[in-house]
Amino acid sequence: MKIQKSEKFNIEYGSDVYINTYVSSWGGNVEVKLNGYQSGGDEHSLVIQLPLDKARALSKELSQDLENYDKEQAEKAQRELEEAKAQDEE
Repeated sequence: MKIQKSEKFNIEYGSDVYINTYVSSWGGNVEVKLNGYQSGGDEHSLVIQLPLDKARALSKELSQDLENYDKEQAEKAQRELEEAKAQDEE
């Protein structure tokens, strides 16, 4: 039998989240900071440190996902516009 310990953190930030990144020229890593506040004033801070190659991979994947999302939203809006136009013509 294999026993493994795992942890999962789920932090949902709103549009008021503060985001900061730093690329260390001497450490060869990237630091990503996310800071947010709850209504009671509690601060939630998440700091992620990644090696440069993993940060580049994350950046590439995030850029691609956002590009795909924007493309899908534009196509959806176009379809809805065409459907509305077709209904107006009926």
